[in-house]
Amino acid sequence: MSYGQQKVVDAPVTFIICGTLAAHEGLPQALQPSVDAGILNQSMFEGWVAMAKGSHPGNPQLQRDEAFRSASLAAMTLMLAAQGMGLSTGSMSGFDPLGVAREFRLTAAEVPVILVTVGYPAPGNWPQKPRKPLHEVIEFA
Repeated sequence: MSYGQQKVVDAPVTFIICGTLAAHEGLPQALQPSVDAGILNQSMFEGWVAMAKGSHPGNPQLQRDEAFRSASLAAMTLMLAAQGMGLSTGSMSGFDPLGVAREFRLTAAEVPVILVTVGYPAPGNWPQKPRKPLHEVIEFA
């Protein structure tokens, strides 16, 4: 399912980061703890839920975009947390999503977006690849 990539074989753990289609259906339950804690007021809660219910149903592209966006942010958070613990990570989109979904019995609403391998750095690992200069990837307005 990962096309024989060695890092999946070598890593102690590989996380399957999934996005959720129709996540708007669970938005009220997801926001309720923030309302209960006094972080969100009832009016804001109702507005956010109404906006999601008005834009997401019947829009599979928006649902898929949101699933990928949310899963990507979750993967980044996992990778940063692992790095903070002295672990090494490797993200990968080069895998068979249908095979992963089938093998791990994912529901139709669970979309495998990215795999993240996690483990201790091995001797001989590549150093971080050179990155583009900041001015090439960000513009301040």
